[in-house]
Amino acid sequence: MGKLLLKDKVIYFIVWALMWTYSSAEREYFYQSRTLTWEDARSYCQVCFKDLMTMTPENIQTFAGKLSSDSWIGLRKNFYSTTNTTTNATDNYTINATDNYTINATDNYTINATDNYTINATSNTSLPWSRWANGDPLSFQNWYPGWPKFKSPFPKRDCCSCSCTCPATTTTPRWTTPSVATTRAPTAAPFTDFTDQNVTSFSGQEDTENTTGITDQNVTDISGFGEFNTENATSFTLFESSENTSSSDTIHVSTQSPPLFNTTPPVATSMLPLEAECAKSPMLTPDVPDIEENFIEDSCVAMLSFGAWVEKHCFELLTFICYEDRFFGQANVTNVTTSSAILTWLPAPGDISHYRVEVKGQAKPVGILNNLNYDLLKLTAGTYYSVQVFAVKCHRDLSPQEVAFYTTPNKVENLNASNVTETSISLSWDKPDGNVDIYLINYQNKQDESKTEGIGVYGLIPGHLYTFTVFSGVSDRSTQSEESMITKYTKPGKVSDLKVSENTNTSLLLTWSPPEGKTSGYSVTVKHNDSSLVTKEVNETEMRETGLPMGTKITFSVRALTNGSLEGDEVTISDYTAPGQISNLMLTPLDHSISATWSPPEGNYSSFGVKLQLDGMFVENETSLKPCREFVNLKSTATYIVIVSAVSGHLSSLPVMRSVSTTPAAPKDLTVTKSYKNKITFQWKSPNNTASVMYNVKISSSFWKHSISKMIKDQTNYTFNDLNSGTRYEIEVQTCAGGKSSNPVTVSHFTEAETREISLSMMCSSAEALLCEKNYTRERVLEQLEAHFEKELGDGVFWELVKQET
Repeated sequence: MGKLLLKDKVIYFIVWALMWTYSSAEREYFYQSRTLTWEDARSYCQVCFKDLMTMTPENIQTFAGKLSSDSWIGLRKNFYSTTNTTTNATDNYTINATDNYTINATDNYTINATDNYTINATSNTSLPWSRWANGDPLSFQNWYPGWPKFKSPFPKRDCCSCSCTCPATTTTPRWTTPSVATTRAPTAAPFTDFTDQNVTSFSGQEDTENTTGITDQNVTDISGFGEFNTENATSFTLFESSENTSSSDTIHVSTQSPPLFNTTPPVATSMLPLEAECAKSPMLTPDVPDIEENFIEDSCVAMLSFGAWVEKHCFELLTFICYEDRFFGQANVTNVTTSSAILTWLPAPGDISHYRVEVKGQAKPVGILNNLNYDLLKLTAGTYYSVQVFAVKCHRDLSPQEVAFYTTPNKVENLNASNVTETSISLSWDKPDGNVDIYLINYQNKQDESKTEGIGVYGLIPGHLYTFTVFSGVSDRSTQSEESMITKYTKPGKVSDLKVSENTNTSLLLTWSPPEGKTSGYSVTVKHNDSSLVTKEVNETEMRETGLPMGTKITFSVRALTNGSLEGDEVTISDYTAPGQISNLMLTPLDHSISATWSPPEGNYSSFGVKLQLDGMFVENETSLKPCREFVNLKSTATYIVIVSAVSGHLSSLPVMRSVSTTPAAPKDLTVTKSYKNKITFQWKSPNNTASVMYNVKISSSFWKHSISKMIKDQTNYTFNDLNSGTRYEIEVQTCAGGKSSNPVTVSHFTEAETREISLSMMCSSAEALLCEKNYTRERVLEQLEAHFEKELGDGVFWELVKQET
């Protein structure tokens, strides 16, 4: 039965090793240009830092390509050199000493008849290259190709000899064993990237197309780790990419390599009698591995300038890289006053020689030995201080512990209140010694801020007593000074809804609403005609003033009082006592106007109110300063009412009224619209500004010596019937109102004529011969005839004289 070589087990255990990343603490790295052995370099790092550098996929990018020489890192082959492995197996074996590994193991191997075997192993082993110098697990590798070096390479299995089989005298059967070619699994490719912190499971698939996965759990289950099939793969490739990968990186298992060993039992072959001749057959040579010339028994790891790893003798002198977990501490200040504070800080890890305190703005830092506190003195009030405390380790400053604070500012002086109004007060004060970023003003559970030595406080309640407290402060409001205090009343507010009512000839009633806020009373001033002045104090919100002159303007001024004497702004109102009645109202009407005059009342008045009413509606409402008024552009034949009253301010006396009618106006545009043999229809337009009127219509004929008249109301057309045909009629229309008539408007028109023809013959005799035959004689006779008809008939009827031509 074949055996699993130590080199193959090393690869197996690397695959199976626990993988996780180190703590998430922030680390700092320090390249050291001096050259030391690996041991000395590690000792130096442990004294002045924490340890030699532990590599990760992240930090290797920082150094790759930036180093000028090979440098030690914190990895050594036999840093943990004790390995105990116990093996219990149906076939016990010991890995020989030529491998230079001491592994005491208990491995149970069960090999079945179908050439498959299963390995169930329990191991508590610390393998080479399994941990960093600081104890972190080796979760990342970046070996240069061909590294690390094993003591010997894979064994050579060349068929280089043969054996002869000669005839025998017997036919006793014997066994022959076929040759077994064993191929060593290749060395694992470099680990390239593990980013998860705890790799806790590892699984593998035997199928040639599947891969194995690494999850972010600790590797704890290896029950199937030793299961193999002799016809399946025995070589592994770990993280074949050289780039960073995520926690989902997988381990690929190849299933195409020949088996490591063959477990098929020898085949029994019965040997037949042979003739006297020799037949050659190949024979296996023994495994004699060569020694690796670059193998180092106890090697340490150095990083090349471009980031790859190689093994070196630990006694070589190389530069090295130290690391240290960044120290995060916190300084603190207590007992802060206007000029001092007590500074404390946390102890730093490691061999700290001393602490150095630096205060921003001070010239020299303060070195302190073995103390974790310091008194800061002679500080300026209200000033921002930034303090750093450096722990010094091997002449190197660790990350500082920092604190920033303000000293307490001094209190303000000479606090004063001025410019007091109903809702605001102005405060002012003197700047204290030291620095002040801001002033805080507290009052009535409110707070204002100011960056100057004064502020106007607004939105206050009128007539209210306020206590103002002022503090000096700093910009971040972390501290403030002692308080300075002042009290002050705001002015009372102004009264509202000030009204005058119940006006009589001699008295007025004054009322108002109280202002917002507090009041202790009211001051009322009464002024008559801008001359007489009386001031009274009352506690109620009304006052009746009596004994006033009739028709006089009265002015009242009201102020609210607070604290007995502090007055608010005054509110003023003016009103009048009622005036007397006018007398002797006289009206003079015309067709389109009315003139009114009257006598003024007794006492005072300011003006007169004059109103003109027509049909229950006011057509004019004017104010007159004189006791007379003329109304123009009125309607004719309309009855108007004139109303006059005396006015004093907004008050009017009892009115005096009279009515009068304007004279009528003549109609306009009289025209005949229709004419027949026995009737005529005509129409007209009403005169301008005419109310409801009567019309007198009349028709007459001078020829027939008769006339007809009619009175109509609110009608502008009419028809006369029973007329004579062919007659010229005179039509007349008049406006009538108040027993008066306007001038008539007339028009003439003929009724339609019924014509008759009458022939007239003239006889002419004359003493003068041939006189009648002359044309002018005939024309003259015709003219005399026409004059006769004109005289007799005139233009009263229709007639026409026509000369008949012969």
